[in-house]
Amino acid sequence: MNIYEMNFFEGVDVEVIKEIENSCVAEIFEKGAAIFEKGRQADFLYILEKGNIDLLIKDKELIICNLTEPGEVFGWSSIVEKGIYTASCICRGQTKVLKISKDKIEDIFNRYPKAAVTFYRRLGSIFSKRLSKALEGTQ
Repeated sequence: MNIYEMNFFEGVDVEVIKEIENSCVAEIFEKGAAIFEKGRQADFLYILEKGNIDLLIKDKELIICNLTEPGEVFGWSSIVEKGIYTASCICRGQTKVLKISKDKIEDIFNRYPKAAVTFYRRLGSIFSKRLSKALEGTQ
């Protein structure tokens, strides 16, 4: 799957999507591997290409989100002010991701502010849905 087919980038100009895609690096993780850990420096934004991951908030006890759909974006801490991962990301099985460094995504969005607005709006919407779903599970 390429990022042109991912709903997350719907409404973003093809030129911008091409730059993002060209800046991504594919990486494969095995079952049980940590893609990133809570409290660590957040240097990459990730796009799930294939696999199944859990985002964990509380020392591997509380799953806030399980991602299985290709095109899901995670590791957002890399593109916010603090730049520290607020959750750990653990693979449930072999997982393939695309990752882009925060410096590259920031450079692209500085040059294409309209795409940045679309991207951050979609990100905010997804974050809100994931948070609502996680809170439903704690009631």
